[in-house]
Amino acid sequence: MSRLFITVLNMSLTASYVALVVIFIRMLLGKFPKIFSYILWAIVLFRLFCPISIGSSLSLVPIKSPIPYDIATVTNPNVRFGIESVDSVLNQSIKPSMPMANPVASINPMGIMMEVVSAVWLLGIAVILCYSIISYIRFKARLSTATLYKDNIFETDRIQTPFVLGFIRPKIFIPTGLAQNELGYILKHEQVHIKRKDYIIKPVAFLAVALHWFNPIIWFCYYLMSKDMEMSCDESVISQSKEDIRASYSNSLLSLSAKQSGFLMSLTFGESNVKSRIKNVLNYKRPVFWGVFIAVILVLAVSVVLVTNPHEGAQGKSFSIPMSFFNPFNRHKSLTTAEKFLKHKTDYVGDASKVGGIIYLLDFPEKVNYDHFELYTDSIPYAVTVHLKTDTQTRNYYTGALHQASFKKNAIIMFSLIGNVDYINFNLIDGKNDYSMQYTRDEANMTVGKDVRDFSKGNNEFEQLLTILEGMEEDNQISKSGGMDGP
Repeated sequence: MSRLFITVLNMSLTASYVALVVIFIRMLLGKFPKIFSYILWAIVLFRLFCPISIGSSLSLVPIKSPIPYDIATVTNPNVRFGIESVDSVLNQSIKPSMPMANPVASINPMGIMMEVVSAVWLLGIAVILCYSIISYIRFKARLSTATLYKDNIFETDRIQTPFVLGFIRPKIFIPTGLAQNELGYILKHEQVHIKRKDYIIKPVAFLAVALHWFNPIIWFCYYLMSKDMEMSCDESVISQSKEDIRASYSNSLLSLSAKQSGFLMSLTFGESNVKSRIKNVLNYKRPVFWGVFIAVILVLAVSVVLVTNPHEGAQGKSFSIPMSFFNPFNRHKSLTTAEKFLKHKTDYVGDASKVGGIIYLLDFPEKVNYDHFELYTDSIPYAVTVHLKTDTQTRNYYTGALHQASFKKNAIIMFSLIGNVDYINFNLIDGKNDYSMQYTRDEANMTVGKDVRDFSKGNNEFEQLLTILEGMEEDNQISKSGGMDGP
């Protein structure tokens, strides 16, 4: 369940980024027909429902999954947007609130917290949907006495403003006693809603709000989308008229704006934001060709850069490589020399041969055996995950920060030799409940007091790094690993 919530959380964060861009573009389109602003919300809706998309080098989305799926098991959880300044500030602010791993627990407290948060998220969805369904049933019951006016139009004295209701066969409901001049505008407005399938679009958008109820940006987007929907309908009615009906149409809006239907998913003629709608109607001018052309090009361009994900190039795929690919001989148990490490130095994390050679030379604790590694080069930040097989007792032992010295030392060595890697992960696999340790380049630099890559400039410098790491371990400045006498 927590994995599903992380997927939704990633979609919500990506959609929030996209929504902010859409809101900015919407401001630029202020003088253009509102139908273009309304269309832009389809991009946000796509991001709220779809966790995958095609890759493109034109994409402006910084990263596909800001929150890693192993956040519940890593010792140092980090959020990755792909914007270095944002990542640094955000991670520094959230770290104090993150629960610390328990050295003797078989489950990371972060995992428990994620399960609780996931349950709260599902409860929130259930409450919103139940309330909406009950409201719909009660609202529809009020309309049971409505009489047929003509076609799919019904009249009732139980409402005070017209609206469209229904999902399969939508009906238009109007209050009794409407003036004939107002009725014409109202019916045209509601018929535009039906023609554009707004009676389906708005409930789907509301479902997205329910799914992402924890995100205030999405609620605000729903408000703006509803506003653009109604304004574009107003403009459509006015543009279809051969005469200037702006004044009389505005009067109809004003006279029917006393109360809303009370149901969030209904399409109401006299809906809220009447003041801004009237202002928009009175200021409306028929669009010229070049204005429409520019708006179409802008909407298409925005769609391309926001719907697509960062492009995965030839070296941009995550993959697994067995260690036998690099060396058929037995591993060395003692610390290897600087010359052997520096032979595999690389500026790019996507160089699988070099990265594999570095991992081959690393020393891992007793009962922790290499299985395979993965390279994540889809987009910045880049990462390497080393998967290690062990038993449950050993896995539990290394869930404590006090016993992770050898892993942190190995991470620092890798940061020194791999120029553009941002995260190093070690994943302990016991066949029951995997546990991951994550280290960042910033942490490595802080540990050694400078850019750790400076130590890979030559043999002497790298020998110095190895000496420093050994000394820190002995002085307990890197969490000392100790023996396997028991947790």
